[in-house]
Amino acid sequence: MASELKVPGSTSLESQDGMAKLARTIRDKILIDEPVKEEGLIDQLERASIEIDELLGSSLGPKGMNKIIVNPVGDIFVTSDGKVILKEMDVLHPLVTSLKKLAESMDKACGDGTKTAVIFASNLIKNAVKLIRAGVHPTIVIEGYELAMQKAYEMLQYSIKQASEEDVRTTIMCSATGKGIERNQAEAVTDIVLKVINHLNEKQAGRLDLNRNIKVLKKKGGPEIVAVEGLIMDENPARVDMPAEFENPKVLITNYDLKIKSGYLNPQHNLKMDSVKTALLFEEKKKQMCAKIARKIIDSGANVLFSEGDIDPYIETLLRDNNILAFKKLKTKDLEKLAEATDTTLMSPKDEIHPCDLGKADSIRVEKKNGENFVFVTVKEKAIATILIWEPVKYGLDKVEEAVDDALNNAAFLLKNRGIVNGGGAIEFELAHMVRLFASTQTGKRQMAVQAYAEALEKIPTILARNMGMNSIDAMAQMRNSYAKGVEARIDLSGKVTDKGKKVYDSATVKTLAIIAGTETARNVLRIDEIVPKK
Repeated sequence: MASELKVPGSTSLESQDGMAKLARTIRDKILIDEPVKEEGLIDQLERASIEIDELLGSSLGPKGMNKIIVNPVGDIFVTSDGKVILKEMDVLHPLVTSLKKLAESMDKACGDGTKTAVIFASNLIKNAVKLIRAGVHPTIVIEGYELAMQKAYEMLQYSIKQASEEDVRTTIMCSATGKGIERNQAEAVTDIVLKVINHLNEKQAGRLDLNRNIKVLKKKGGPEIVAVEGLIMDENPARVDMPAEFENPKVLITNYDLKIKSGYLNPQHNLKMDSVKTALLFEEKKKQMCAKIARKIIDSGANVLFSEGDIDPYIETLLRDNNILAFKKLKTKDLEKLAEATDTTLMSPKDEIHPCDLGKADSIRVEKKNGENFVFVTVKEKAIATILIWEPVKYGLDKVEEAVDDALNNAAFLLKNRGIVNGGGAIEFELAHMVRLFASTQTGKRQMAVQAYAEALEKIPTILARNMGMNSIDAMAQMRNSYAKGVEARIDLSGKVTDKGKKVYDSATVKTLAIIAGTETARNVLRIDEIVPKK
């Protein structure tokens, strides 16, 4: 039979078809086939900015609506979190990608303010498109935006006030409430977050790393939220009849299986299980070797064992008889975090175990909650903490987790800089008013760009009012009347424009970063004069 002749470096027709389909799929997601410039580019700028503004705008604030997102692999997300919405969008258009990058950078920099930054940038681009269509060159718009940002930043510094302890608590609670959770939940989140952040600050002042120092664990059940100065792990003891609690335990962590394989018992493979006597001999030898392993652990003085590998049932029994609590088949990541918390290392099979090699903790206890076992490892002298969230349904669980995340990031920023500004859209409205006054000092087309910047700032309180169920035009008129009287009014949870009731604050650092990052993103997008797809 003749073999198929293939030319080196060539591909089959099937392979070429597959590559063509892949390229088509990518182009469909990018939404660009041919170079885009001039009027076509302006159209795409406008369409992308409007769609992103509408997508995120309806989710802004404590009364914002949720989005159901179904990603390409079938995962379903119900969320109002800006970074999640943008991350799961299956669109690769360059302009959308630029706004996605803005959300990612805001999340990485401060963990909050993503929606504010992206909505602000979208409106800057949308307003710039109107000016470009009216004959204003993009360079003039960019210059006007730069001047307006400098004035907004300057005015923002005048509006910042230093937070008292009560103001700090209010700001953290406002960040949690912004995720749409109930007030009693926001209060519980605030209390937990303040407790955790204050503990970490005492142990590691000025060097707080939330990703490294704080673990957030979420489970279905409850509702309840607890925190421990140390670690919480959802693990079961190796045996149910092992001791469940220790004060000042001595901790041993191993990264290998505590069991004997048949190859170690009979390395020459010259024994056959052809009689009861041989089987009993084999079992006896195995017990002797297991006893030797168990004796090594017992003699070390350890009373709590965490093992990455499996543990032989006979060894488990010997450990139980010697009042040792053991856990098996644990994740390496959890063991490394545990080793850091207890000041020890993962021991290998060849290591000699000495009392000085054992880790220390204030207490370790196993507790059953909502039908599941948890290990609470308390280590008060270490800069590590765990927050455990229980909620009956997954959607509620995700909302509380998002609230905890925002509250933690705001609390961390307030430790470094206690500057706060009025929330509820008040600061954006005030800055918009100041920038409008500044626009009157400019001449020519640059004045129009500065005015467009002010309109983009005012869009934040406008959207907040709309999401509260208010008439946004009436709300802005009331804000102007209040401001003219020297009253610091805001869009309140009650659905009114007011300066009364419970105060609403935002972190000045987060707000500043949102305005600067949003402006820079819009300016970078406006510098684009052509999109060229790679063939």
